[in-house]
Amino acid sequence: MKNSTPYSIKRRLTLSVGILVSVLLIISLYFSFNSAKREVEEVYDARLGQSAKLMLLAMSLSNAEKGVLNQRNDFDLWMQRIEQLAEHDSQPTPFGHPYEQFLVFQFYRDGKLLWSSASELSALSQSATTKGFADTFVSGEQWRTFQLSFPDDKRQGEYIVAGENQSIREEIINEIALSTLVEQLFLLPTLLVVLLWLIRKYFKPIDQLRIAMAQRSAHCLDRIHVADQSIELQPLVDAINTLLVQLELAWQKEKRFTRAAAHELKTPLTILRLNVENAMQTEDPKQRERDLHNLLLGIDRTDRLIHQLLTLAKVDGSSSHSQITTVRLKPLLQQIIADLVPLALTQQQEISLKADTAEVLGDPALLEVLFRNLVDNAIRYSGHGSKIQLQLKNQPQQVEVLICDNGEAIPDTTRERIFEAFYRGHSDQGNGAGLGMSICKDIVAVHNAELALLPRANHKNTFLVSFAK
Repeated sequence: MKNSTPYSIKRRLTLSVGILVSVLLIISLYFSFNSAKREVEEVYDARLGQSAKLMLLAMSLSNAEKGVLNQRNDFDLWMQRIEQLAEHDSQPTPFGHPYEQFLVFQFYRDGKLLWSSASELSALSQSATTKGFADTFVSGEQWRTFQLSFPDDKRQGEYIVAGENQSIREEIINEIALSTLVEQLFLLPTLLVVLLWLIRKYFKPIDQLRIAMAQRSAHCLDRIHVADQSIELQPLVDAINTLLVQLELAWQKEKRFTRAAAHELKTPLTILRLNVENAMQTEDPKQRERDLHNLLLGIDRTDRLIHQLLTLAKVDGSSSHSQITTVRLKPLLQQIIADLVPLALTQQQEISLKADTAEVLGDPALLEVLFRNLVDNAIRYSGHGSKIQLQLKNQPQQVEVLICDNGEAIPDTTRERIFEAFYRGHSDQGNGAGLGMSICKDIVAVHNAELALLPRANHKNTFLVSFAK
């Protein structure tokens, strides 16, 4: 089961980026420190080897043991001057650096220690045959040593050992390596502060969108505008604005439908109430029968009104929910005529169909409502004994459906308003609510088609529905 507790993307992003940057920087510092330390150690080993060579050459020039002793006396004098003049371990003097006391040279001849720069220190050489770098423990301390002898066989008996106290050596190496990382250590808090600032800055459009959404309601569906637009956020803003447009249209349709239902149901319900009251109060059987008959007519009209209102609501909401498919118009018209023939026969009317084979893209249910309303309208208002003709024409550029009747001519005032909602051109005929033509107009708009009342010709009223191919 997923955790339903909301979380902050900004906080998680900041924390994740901060941890990631810190870990990566620490790893980088670790490898940089080790690399710097290794490089400094190599430099120190090189210095140790170079110093050993110079000392061996110098010592070999003093073949006499007296000369070696004189050199040791001079060396001891230098070290004493350094110790006297240096106030602390890191202060250099004219005679050298205090750290020199941790650097020891020992000269050997025939395996015997002749001279050592630190007289109190034991021999660092373990064997005359040992050569090169080694780590040696003497007097409880570890020393890094380099033992060197002459390359020719004649002077193999003379060799020198240069040694450096390992603890001091590591201390100096670590200080040098760490000094290269100090600047990088300051980068971490600086980088985190910059990241926090950037995340806050680039999340500003989301905050603007949140504030704009909080200001919207059912009575305020204005489009949203984000001042700091971004490529990632713009599709979301566009989608929200599209949704707001659809919500506003749906809200307007709902208000229109509610007003229409309230307006149109008020009068028939009042009439029904009056008929019921009259029937209950009268003692005349014939009057009671007339009142009950009027009551049935009112119920039929109210039923038709409710049916048309529901159809209107369906058409209003069909633009985004229509089941678009290929519709064969000829079978559809034949079925509608078959259903309405009984109604036409009651008025001795004739209905005919002349149809080509044609197909259109549309919602079958809505197209059935469209043509059923048009044919039903012709049956109800063309008059007794009229002729109603349907024609289906498959033209090169469009498909046309014509519904013609030879009833009375439609007045010009009615022609101008026939497609208005709740307009009844023949209020004295039928029990309609004036929604049939309005519903037809809406259905045609959903299908990007056209509906027109053509000028009267050949004594016929003609409605034309045309679908573009």
